[in-house]
Amino acid sequence: MQTLSVILLVLMLLPVVLSLSFMPYLTRETISFGVTVSEETYRSEPLRRMRRSYAAVSLILHGILLIAGLVILLQPGGAAAQGTVFAVGIGLMVAISIVLNLVFHLNMKKRQPSLPSAPAEKSKIIIDTEFRRNKLIWSNTWFLVHAAIIAGSVLLTLANYDAIPDQIAMKFDFAGNVTRFADKSVQTVLFPNFMQVVMTLLFLFINWSIHHSKQQTYAGDPERSVRQSTLFRRSWSLYTLISGLAMVLLFSFIQLNMLHPMDTDLIMLISLAVPVFVVLFAAVLSFVTGQGGSRIGRKRDASAVQPANDDRYWKLGGVYYNPQDPSIFVEKRMGIGWTLNFAHPAGWIILGGLLIVIAVAALISG
Repeated sequence: MQTLSVILLVLMLLPVVLSLSFMPYLTRETISFGVTVSEETYRSEPLRRMRRSYAAVSLILHGILLIAGLVILLQPGGAAAQGTVFAVGIGLMVAISIVLNLVFHLNMKKRQPSLPSAPAEKSKIIIDTEFRRNKLIWSNTWFLVHAAIIAGSVLLTLANYDAIPDQIAMKFDFAGNVTRFADKSVQTVLFPNFMQVVMTLLFLFINWSIHHSKQQTYAGDPERSVRQSTLFRRSWSLYTLISGLAMVLLFSFIQLNMLHPMDTDLIMLISLAVPVFVVLFAAVLSFVTGQGGSRIGRKRDASAVQPANDDRYWKLGGVYYNPQDPSIFVEKRMGIGWTLNFAHPAGWIILGGLLIVIAVAALISG
C-alpha cells in the first residue's frame, strides 16, 4: 500500500510541478514575468527564450526535489516521516518558485528597453459596462447540495454516537498504519463536519470573489477578451463547486469510518485520490484556459496594441498595491486566478480572517 500511496502522491505533486514550471506560458500575453508588454512583444524571440529558460530551470530544480522526497519515502521507515517530508517539500517548492519569479522579473525589467516595441501610440483601456450582466459564475445556490450533505452527516453521526468506538483513528501513515488516536467526544466526532463547513464557506467565498473581481479587457481585441474572461470565470466557478463537493464527500467518508471502521488500504486510497483529483482538475484547467482565458480561442496573429501599463502598482511583479483602485480582487500577474489589492483595507481583513480560520482548524485537529 505504501507504494500505491507514493504513486498517488506523485500524481498530486507532478501537476503542481508542471504548472509552476510552465506558468510563463499560461499568463496573459500582455504580461511577461510581471511586466506589461504587447502581444507582439510577448511572442518575440527574446521572450520565447526567457520562457524556455524559466521552464528548464524550474523543471530541473523541482524534479530534483521531487525525486529526493520519493527516495526518502520509499526507504524502510520512510512512511513515518511522511508529514515532515511533505511539509518541507511543499515549502521548498514555494521558495523555488518565488525566487525564480523574482530573478526572471528583475531580468525582464532590465531587458525591457532592448525588446521589440509596439508602434508609438498611447496605451488603451477598454471597459465593458455590460460585463457584469454576463453569467460569470455558477450560482451559489448549488452550495446547498454541500450543506445538505453536511447536515446529513451530522445527524447520522449523532444518531449513532454510542456505536462509535471509544478510541478513534485520526491519522495514518503511507503504509496504512494508524499514527494517532483520539478519545471519543462530540468535538472529535464532529470535527469532519467543522472542516466541511470551513471548506464550503471557503469555496463559496472564492466563487463570490470570482464574480466580483476586477474586469480586465485587452484593447487589441475587446470582444475576444470579454469572451475569454467570461469562459475563464465560469470554468473556475465550476471548479470551486465540484472540488468543494469532492472535499465535503471526503470528510463524510472519514466520518463514516468512525461509525463503521473500514480497511485501512481503502481509507488511504480514497483519502489520497480525492486531493489528487482536485489538483489534477486545477492543473488541466490551468493549461486549457490560461490566465484570464488567454489560451481559449488564441489567435495566430499577435496584436501590436500596447495595453495600459500599471506596473508601478505591482511590487516585485506579483504584489498589487494601488490605493486609487477600489477593487479588492484582481487577476494575478504570476499564476492562475486572483489576488488581493493590498492597498485596500478589506484585503488585509480577508487575509487575516483566512489565517485565523487555518490556525483554528490546525489547533482543533491537533
